[in-house]
Amino acid sequence: MVASRAIRVGMGVVLLQTGWGLNPPSVAACGFARGADTIFLSTEAELYRPRTRFDQDRNVRQAFSEFDQTVIRFFGEAGLTDQVSLNLKTDYFDNTNQFESNGQRVTQSSWGFGDLEVGVRYTWQQDPSVSTQVKALIPTGYNTTNPLPLGYGEFGYDLSVGLANSAVVGEWPAFFDSCLTFRDYFGDAGSRIKASVLGGVDLSDSIQLITSLDGDFSLGNGNPQFLNGNPILDPDFDNIKLSGQFTFRVAEDVRIMVGGFHYLTGRNVSAGGGLKAGLWMDF
Repeated sequence: MVASRAIRVGMGVVLLQTGWGLNPPSVAACGFARGADTIFLSTEAELYRPRTRFDQDRNVRQAFSEFDQTVIRFFGEAGLTDQVSLNLKTDYFDNTNQFESNGQRVTQSSWGFGDLEVGVRYTWQQDPSVSTQVKALIPTGYNTTNPLPLGYGEFGYDLSVGLANSAVVGEWPAFFDSCLTFRDYFGDAGSRIKASVLGGVDLSDSIQLITSLDGDFSLGNGNPQFLNGNPILDPDFDNIKLSGQFTFRVAEDVRIMVGGFHYLTGRNVSAGGGLKAGLWMDF
C-alpha cells in the first residue's frame, strides 16, 4: 500500500520600468514569446492539505472533511519562431478525502492525470510584449464512478491575451507578465474567467524571486456533477491565490524552485495554502 502510493505520487510585484534584464524569464504567464529554437521544460510538485474552506459568503469555515492533495505538474514549451510557440501541460493528481459517516471513518481516493492542455501562442510585438494564446482542454483521467473526479470530463478551450515586459529595478534585472483568459467547456462545467499577474527580480546571477497573484472566477452558467444523487463537483466557485517562490540556478540552464501559496479569498472552495518545489530546464 505504501509502495503503491509512493509510486503514484513519485504575481504581487508589478514592474513597469523600461529596460531588459539579463535573460527573458524561464516561466511566465502568457505575455512573453519563448523565442525561436528554444525549449523550456518543468516538473513541479505541489502539496495541499486544506482544513478550512470559504463558504458562499466568502467566510472561512471548518472544512467538511480532511482532504489531502499532491499534484505533480508537467509543462513544456517550444519556440517555433520568435513569434510562435507551442506548449503542453498536464497534472498528475493523488487525492485522498476522509470524513466520519454514521460513526465510521470513510476514505475516498483518486489518482491519475487530469486534463491535457495543448496551446499555441502568437506574440504580436515586443517591448512591451503583447501576445494572444489559444488552448485545447482534453479530458484524460475522468471517471464517472469516482467520488473524487479528476476534472470535469469535458472538452474545452482557453482564449487568452497577455502583456509582458522586462525591466530594471535599481540594479536588478526584472520582468512583469500578465494573462487574462476566458475558459469555456462544452458541457455542464460552464465558463470561467482566469487572470494572472506575475513579477520577478534577479537578486543575483543565480537567485531569482518571483511572486504572482492568480484569480479564477465562475461566470455562473455551469451545473454540478452528481454521483449517486450527491453533488461531487460544482463549478460555481471563485478564488484568489497569492504565490511566492525562489529559483536557484544550479547549472547554466537548470534551476531549482521552492515556494508556497495561500488562498486570500474565495467562495464555495477550499481555503488555506501549501508548498511547492520544482525543476526548470532551458534548452
